[in-house]
Amino acid sequence: MSDIELARNALAQGHTCAVARGGRLLYAAEGIGVKPLLAALDGSPADLKDSAVADTVVGKAAAVILVVGGAKTVHGEVMSRVAADYLNTHGVEYTSSRLVPNISNRTGDGICPLEQSVAGIDDPNEGLGALRERIKTLMAAKVAQTI
Repeated sequence: MSDIELARNALAQGHTCAVARGGRLLYAAEGIGVKPLLAALDGSPADLKDSAVADTVVGKAAAVILVVGGAKTVHGEVMSRVAADYLNTHGVEYTSSRLVPNISNRTGDGICPLEQSVAGIDDPNEGLGALRERIKTLMAAKVAQTI
């Protein structure tokens, strides 16, 4: 079984994100948005290098994380055209079960704010910085709403 098949099988078992390399599943997690990918990047960055990654939703924000991490192959159950173009530009092989124009926000009435944060940014490290800043802003707003 190929690494990408291993990762995709982990999705079929209920995980939202999985990383495989060398015939082994290195990481599998459940979570919303890019949280599982950021956890993989921050927790074990070496696991992403030259890996096969499967995720339920891959937008440009996720693609930025995967390019920074050095993923070799990516499968998104749902993938935005922008993410596909970004991965292609950065030499990452990709497949998707469903290609969509963009990734919507949680209420479905606009573009995901994390996608907005990396729009127009080509440099992976700059994109990751913008993504982390947007997450901080969103988390601060969420905390402020509960006070």
